[in-house]
Amino acid sequence: MVERRSPKPEAEGSSPSAPAIMSICIMRNPIKFLQEVKQEAFKVTWPTWKETLQGALMVFAMAVVMSLFFLLLDQVLKFFLELLLKVSI
Repeated sequence: MVERRSPKPEAEGSSPSAPAIMSICIMRNPIKFLQEVKQEAFKVTWPTWKETLQGALMVFAMAVVMSLFFLLLDQVLKFFLELLLKVSI
């Protein structure tokens, strides 16, 4: 068995018995923060209009397909339930 170690010796592994240490970050300079936000926003690769439209259409199509699937499943289960209730009476 190979022992795997973190590249950072100070980083400890996750353990349910060890509580997570929350670091509290206090914003000292709001102007610097906004500049950094702006820099990060320019690094984002935003989707094109075509990609956005394709994604939206795929979500809509999958919603229609899944709704038809669950409608069919509901009707099949309803049929078997009614059949079972008629037999047991």
